[in-house]
Amino acid sequence: MSLSPETASALSARRAAVAAIDAAATDLVALSAFVHDHPEVAMEERRASAAAADFLADRGFAVERGVANLPTAFAADVGSGAPRVAYLAEYDALPGLGHGCGHNLICIAALGAGVGLAAALPELPGGSVTVFGTPAEEAIGGKVLMADAGIFAGIDAALGAHPGTAEAVCPTVPGSGQALACQAVRIAFHGQAAHAAADPYNGINALNALIETFNGINALRQHVTTDARIHGVITHGGEAPNVVPAYAAGDFLIRAATRAGMERLVERVRGVAEGAALMTGARLEIGLPEPANADMVTNRILAARIKRNLDEVGLRLPEAKAAPALGSTDWGNVSYLVPSVETGFPIMDGVCTWHSHEVVEAAASPLGYGNTLLVAKALALTGVELLAEPTLLRAVKGEFARETAARSR
Repeated sequence: MSLSPETASALSARRAAVAAIDAAATDLVALSAFVHDHPEVAMEERRASAAAADFLADRGFAVERGVANLPTAFAADVGSGAPRVAYLAEYDALPGLGHGCGHNLICIAALGAGVGLAAALPELPGGSVTVFGTPAEEAIGGKVLMADAGIFAGIDAALGAHPGTAEAVCPTVPGSGQALACQAVRIAFHGQAAHAAADPYNGINALNALIETFNGINALRQHVTTDARIHGVITHGGEAPNVVPAYAAGDFLIRAATRAGMERLVERVRGVAEGAALMTGARLEIGLPEPANADMVTNRILAARIKRNLDEVGLRLPEAKAAPALGSTDWGNVSYLVPSVETGFPIMDGVCTWHSHEVVEAAASPLGYGNTLLVAKALALTGVELLAEPTLLRAVKGEFARETAARSR
């Protein structure tokens, strides 16, 4: 039986994508090893960003460096017009540890997928691919700044991958592939110094105000939903025990299952701090030192296609189970703008504590590199399907519109 021209073209595109990644495999692994061996923390990823951008430029991508006024961010494009599929690369390391989160692998998963989809474009009816270099995921949140700058405008779908332990799964069911919205809050109180024994009545105790804030937050915990997380530390509590503290400060993280829920919780914490100021007479200073991370809106239709392509390339991961979100990521902000998936995949046979030396070792292991290249192929093949199947893209966008609207309430 002969194939239709459309089917034959799609098969040729899939073969071209896989062949391009195979051809680039040695260079991709070498790039990942370079990033791994020269770890750079948030906003200092100069060598990693340059190496990734150079890799794509050498393969025909038009690269714009320093996008969103971030020196270590970039956007690399091939093709023209819509649909536009994007892959997001990370490359920042953890202070004092190195690549204990495997961002050197996240980097080449995106670059490999981009190279694969670029090779498939001549066999497809149209469209383009963009690889974004996104710095500072571990601190600050480069994707948040890029999203606020409009860098992801015009993208139809954004894909990426994150390494994990033997328990890693592909997010295909509700509850998995999620992340909590998170806002950093800095609370400070200004009081009046006085001798703590001779004339304490002339003082205003800023530390008392901060402690009452902690007490108020602890009382609030009974009346928040189970997804909420509020945790903080005292960063300044006074100078000496015989001086009434004139200044006290603390840093807090406030998390919830949705961005809207997090914003409401931030206001409740603000009310607690305002009450502490009234109780003690101290002057409250409250600020948001970093932009918030939104919750992750994983697109289930897109995730299911990635799972199918992972199976096809030989990386058969268990189906994800519904589970509550625990951590937070700047990917969430992208997922409110563009249909998004960051799939998981294993880089070790066992289970360990993440952000550890065990992960550093696994991030430069044969298993880690091998599975990352398989993931790159699955992401590229999913990109081929998005460009070749208009009905798929419409379904993905329909789910995105419904889910983001529901979470904004």
